[in-house]
Amino acid sequence: MPYNLIYFAVRGRAQSIRYLAADQGIELLEEIIPMNEWESFKNKQPFGQLPVLLDGDLELAQSNAILRHIARQHGLYGSSEREKALIDMVNDQQQDIRESYYRMIYDSDFEKAKAIYIENLPNLLASLEIYFGKNKGGSAFFVGDQISFVDYNVFDLLDCFLVLSSSSLDSLPLLKGFHSRMASRQKIAELRATEAFQNMKICGNGKQ
Repeated sequence: MPYNLIYFAVRGRAQSIRYLAADQGIELLEEIIPMNEWESFKNKQPFGQLPVLLDGDLELAQSNAILRHIARQHGLYGSSEREKALIDMVNDQQQDIRESYYRMIYDSDFEKAKAIYIENLPNLLASLEIYFGKNKGGSAFFVGDQISFVDYNVFDLLDCFLVLSSSSLDSLPLLKGFHSRMASRQKIAELRATEAFQNMKICGNGKQ
């Protein structure tokens, strides 16, 4: 039975889910909610927000809860309790960084906030670069020997930064290499080559 994903026609908080599903060959059907219909749709959702995943009679909100649910069902959550704990840790770190990105995107003085944010990105990502290097010298994935849901989340986050500034990862060679390897995975590359993906904005306000 396929999963059903409900979201807007933006990358936003659902793109990591799309990457994971595409890369793993997991069937994911999407219901796109037009922005102008959101208010009438909002109160029908568990917490009044999207994305929402439908898995049979399970209705699941919160993008990271969705990723974890799919990961548990498809062997994408580490091979031990230790690895699960480390995956959660890295995911929380990327989420902290992601929230800072959204604050910048929705800042009332976007251009000023963007310039400051880009200047500070190397510092913001420095600890992630160092941590990544501790697992096989940063040559594979964030935790263990196999890909996990957090790799898709970090890949999507880094991609947002490269849209913001094409040189944003130049001083972070391990993260830059990780992004390149993830982007080169066949099914992810095929998804990213589609017209639908290339025309899709990252955020609802169109700023990126």
